[in-house]
Amino acid sequence: MDGCAFKLEIEDMGARLIVVGGGIVGVTIARELVRRGHEVLLLERDSLGAAVTGASLACIGTHMNSRSEIEILKWSCRAWSELDRALGGTMEYRNSGQIRFLKRAEDRKVAEDWIAFESAAGVPSELLEPAEVRKLEPLLTGPIEAATYATNAATVTPFLAVRAIAKDAVRRGIEMRLHTPVERLATRGGAVRGVVTAEGEITADAVILAAGPWTPRIAATAGLAVPIMPRKAQCLASVGVEPAIRSVIAACESTGGVAAGYTQIQQAPSGQILFNTVLAGGLSAEGAQDHVPEVDPVFVGNSIRQLLWLFPSLAGLELLRSWVRYEAVTPDDRFLVGATAVNGLYLAAGDGGSGFGRGPAIARVIADALEDRPPPFDASVWSPLRFARTQAA
Repeated sequence: MDGCAFKLEIEDMGARLIVVGGGIVGVTIARELVRRGHEVLLLERDSLGAAVTGASLACIGTHMNSRSEIEILKWSCRAWSELDRALGGTMEYRNSGQIRFLKRAEDRKVAEDWIAFESAAGVPSELLEPAEVRKLEPLLTGPIEAATYATNAATVTPFLAVRAIAKDAVRRGIEMRLHTPVERLATRGGAVRGVVTAEGEITADAVILAAGPWTPRIAATAGLAVPIMPRKAQCLASVGVEPAIRSVIAACESTGGVAAGYTQIQQAPSGQILFNTVLAGGLSAEGAQDHVPEVDPVFVGNSIRQLLWLFPSLAGLELLRSWVRYEAVTPDDRFLVGATAVNGLYLAAGDGGSGFGRGPAIARVIADALEDRPPPFDASVWSPLRFARTQAA
């Protein structure tokens, strides 16, 4: 751990810790900390999973995700499977596998490179021709070039997952206060020693910010600049239909960026088909996360066209709902997890919409950092100290 980082000595187990944020990252951290014997208070400005957690498609896996985080992702996949068993199958955890379609012949080389990398890392994937893809997904009859396939992908139902984990954390002894926004961090002697809410100051030995796009605003009250910006995350859902899609469907990384756009399509246990395709758009201004706008009409059109290009037989499918939330994005699209340059302050934010896939690993890193233990994988890619801005002002 960096020498400037505040830490709890192992013999000080039971110290009071505050987790700010009731999304999947926050509740998973809270559960891990209370499992280790710490006194934990979780504060959430709204209700559990009300921000991007509830808007997530909650895919867990390694395929074409991040080369630099492959060992973290492998560990997190195993942890999710263990968590599902520990919580009695209450999250609708489902091993689905993932298919990533190719639109262009020139993208075969990209797919083959990923397959070679993943196989060497112990998480094999394979390249399938269209006829082979249709054996897995009979309705995927669109004119794809080919597709990759990985078996180690899973999904959970977001609201069930966050509530099941939070319920288990409460059973183990955490205190939870919903609809309690944190106004600022409380500091003494240059160190964070609690938070201030509308009800007054709450003291703690350390504070973990898992507040998504609201994290920089809170961190700034302790003099810490955090390079996170909000980015719009949108999705559409159909009415429930008979089983039609078995896997998580996504676009293969493309040599020209992602020519097919960012796409994710899957069918929920309820029968709803959940889908989105993002061809344009980027970061929003700070403060955008405070308002929930309508879904962009261009996004709706692009998403429907992509769905029907892949699954022509779904033409005429009735849409049920749409939603928008804001995810937190760092300059390199990787989390900020761990101790900061401000004593007593830890970060667990900057997910870029990937909090479900990494949640258990993030909780492990935070808990180990507080106890000055090394995590079971290299988490240096998440270090909050990697950006010059993430320093005490």
